[in-house]
Amino acid sequence: MSRIVLSTSSSGLDDMDIKHNIELIRLRIHVNNVEFIDGKNISSERLQHLMNEVSHSPVHTSPAPAHEVAMMLSGLQNKGVKEVFITTLSSQVSDSYQIISEVAQSFKDSMDIYVYDTKDLNACEALLALEADYLMQQNYAMQDIASRLDALRRSHHMLFAADDLSYLIKNKKVSTTAGFFANLFSIKPVLQVSDAGDVVPISKIRKIDKAFEYMVNQFENVIPRADSFAYVLSAGRPDLDSRFIAMLKQKTGVTDIAVLPVSAISLANHGPSGLGLCVFEGDVPSAAKLFAKF
Repeated sequence: MSRIVLSTSSSGLDDMDIKHNIELIRLRIHVNNVEFIDGKNISSERLQHLMNEVSHSPVHTSPAPAHEVAMMLSGLQNKGVKEVFITTLSSQVSDSYQIISEVAQSFKDSMDIYVYDTKDLNACEALLALEADYLMQQNYAMQDIASRLDALRRSHHMLFAADDLSYLIKNKKVSTTAGFFANLFSIKPVLQVSDAGDVVPISKIRKIDKAFEYMVNQFENVIPRADSFAYVLSAGRPDLDSRFIAMLKQKTGVTDIAVLPVSAISLANHGPSGLGLCVFEGDVPSAAKLFAKF
């Protein structure tokens, strides 16, 4: 093994029932001042339970500590790894990219490490990491891999609606003016990830079903296209998922669509409710074929 892809655990690869060669840099989830290691001693399912059953528990996230990243890279070095391509969640919502980049510099004399800011979240990070892994196996140069991910990132669009905004506000994961969130608990804004990697609200809507309708309308002509790949981001609420998928199929005419899990890290940041609709338009990652459709 001389080349490998790493990804931050925010990608949600732990919860995807697919085979891959990617190792994860595990972020931290803090519940009631107790620190958990994402994917090690807490899962999305357990976190969902804690957030629903103990609704007032303070929950926030933090990057993997620098010494742990260094130990991971040192272990790969000892195994003879020469090239490491690392994808991270957006640097606009986490310090992971900065921390990993700084640690990588200390290995520059012994390994070639490329740290790539996906400027995105969740399953998009996973799909970009899987693309990087596929290209690694095809012996692409790391700069060429980064260029390919840039192209995929430009083709990706994400919209998300949360039924409860309190977590997003408390965790300061939304970039906007304070005025947008007037009457906080009576609106269900649709959020998107900007080109820069910020999470920004784009529409004020007062009912979750209307937010779902808005999301479907934005992509209704794109989803049926053969050169696109659409997927639903599920936060683990079957009631919301089934309502949204039924609406999506009725409006677009598609008979099946991939449903991918929201990562535990994102769940901690936006809360136990909500749902996303994401589309790669005109340029589809190779890993799209790995995911079952419903």
